[in-house]
Amino acid sequence: MRLLILFLLSTLLTSCGEPLSMIPGGELSGEVQPAPSEWVDVAEVIQVETRPDNPYSINIWAVGIDTDLYFATGEDGTTWSAYVEIDNHVRARVNSSLHEFTAVTVTDPEERESVEAAYLSKYELDPEDNWVSTGIIYRLDRRNE
Repeated sequence: MRLLILFLLSTLLTSCGEPLSMIPGGELSGEVQPAPSEWVDVAEVIQVETRPDNPYSINIWAVGIDTDLYFATGEDGTTWSAYVEIDNHVRARVNSSLHEFTAVTVTDPEERESVEAAYLSKYELDPEDNWVSTGIIYRLDRRNE
């Protein structure tokens, strides 16, 4: 009986389309909308879908700076960042709207500093323990609009 319950629970969790808290999901649902001209009041958590051929989606922190939207991970990367390196076409649900983007790794020091400052401010990160400063930062460039 225990095995059956574990099997059913794992099946339910892995078959979910949307990510659930820290549990990744699959394809994000909804109609793709044009991205706004400026990113104002970006929700604390957005959903990002990677790997278009076999969608893998996550909940993640993000910041908007003028016309650009960013998200980041630690310096060692994650499962989803490896997928972005293979295929940088991503979709993101931001404030209940779904958008298509091309994820671009941010290497410019000035742009990285702006993103770090935005993360520090929005999420009240400890400047001494700022994982964004050494992490992988992605800018989400609009596509198909």
